Amino acid sequence: MLEYVTITKDPRTGLVVAIGGTDKAADILQRTGGFLCAVGPRGDYHRLPHGLPAEQQRLKATTASHALLAAGRPEHARHTGRRT
Repeated sequence: MLEYVTITKDPRTGLVVAIGGTDKAADILQRTGGFLCAVGPRGDYHRLPHGLPAEQQRLKATTASHALLAAGRPEHARHTGRRT
């Protein structure tokens, strides 16, 4: 399992996704950022709901990233800073 979480915008789907982390990181993503659990061809990941305006996507991704860092967990949150 990956020890870090990458939050970025998937160029193919246009969705903001979070990849990696532990169960604790997944809980933080869901509670603070509103991310949803999804299953992909390379394993589980999290994504923001479809149809969110760009500003809400940025706010939710940033909030989740800050919460991961504040939790003091061994996960390293990395937000790509890519504009959504």
